[in-house]
Amino acid sequence: MKNFLFASSLNIICLLPLMQSSTSFGFTLQSPTTHSTVALLKSHNDKTTLSSVSKWRNPPYLAILTEPDACDSLERLHETYRAIESATVDGTVDLVVLRISEEAKGTPSLNNELNANKWELLRRLSQLKLNYEKDRKGFKLVLNNDVDMAVTALSRKVAVDGVHVKERNVDSIPSIRNTLQNAAAETGLAPNDIMVGTSCHSIQSAMKSRPYIDYLFVGTCYTTMSHPEKSVNQLEGPQFPGRIKKALSLTCGISSSSIPIVFAIGGIDETNCHEPVSFGADGVGVIRSVMRAEDPRWMVERINESMTLVVGEAKLL
Repeated sequence: MKNFLFASSLNIICLLPLMQSSTSFGFTLQSPTTHSTVALLKSHNDKTTLSSVSKWRNPPYLAILTEPDACDSLERLHETYRAIESATVDGTVDLVVLRISEEAKGTPSLNNELNANKWELLRRLSQLKLNYEKDRKGFKLVLNNDVDMAVTALSRKVAVDGVHVKERNVDSIPSIRNTLQNAAAETGLAPNDIMVGTSCHSIQSAMKSRPYIDYLFVGTCYTTMSHPEKSVNQLEGPQFPGRIKKALSLTCGISSSSIPIVFAIGGIDETNCHEPVSFGADGVGVIRSVMRAEDPRWMVERINESMTLVVGEAKLL
């Protein structure tokens, strides 16, 4: 279990109001509902700010991303769900990102099957999230690069917290957040409970997205199958997420509430997860080390123990 004594003011987020219109996306909001799908999140009276107090537990944080082929077949769907169910059972996973390949799958029938499987996996993960929230062990659930599905999910009482936006689409984040907040309001949810994150591979990109996001995935830290094109010399390295965090802190003020949570990502497992955290990352994002583990629950325990140990040692310095 995580050591809850290691709370840090660096990980409280208060984002600026976002007023840009979302009409350019062409999304159609569904009919309103009154059922709150995120029952354990606090509702804020101030509609112009966001606070991570209601969104996150205490650091270090752990995010799990699904593999790109997670919905390619019913068998893979079942395998993915079972892995996440095992990994999240102890309540020490903070964020789950449903991320699948966006490459064309051939015939329209195959594309339809992929979408149907994605919906089914989202529905199952949503129910799992709600079941765990009864025991205060829930995780945040976001869709990777799929605003339309997130909006529709909200309208159908499917408990989704937001979206992860690709780095190249940073300029669209204000409108995306506005779209999701409007959808949340239509369905009776607190708009400020919506979560939006993105990735970055440069300090400039991090600074550009900073006012509009709740978290950043920063990498690539180590060699990984997600970016096979990168040689060792082309990696950003395990120090880079800490550099991003420091740059954001200097810009916002060391105790500012507007600093996004920084997850180190890329080739991270139980043997190296402590390194980016020791350099200043708030936590790590993992894919295959958990999703392909023989025992995902055990793997999550090892990762959390390793990160918590280095955070504890830092507190003693």
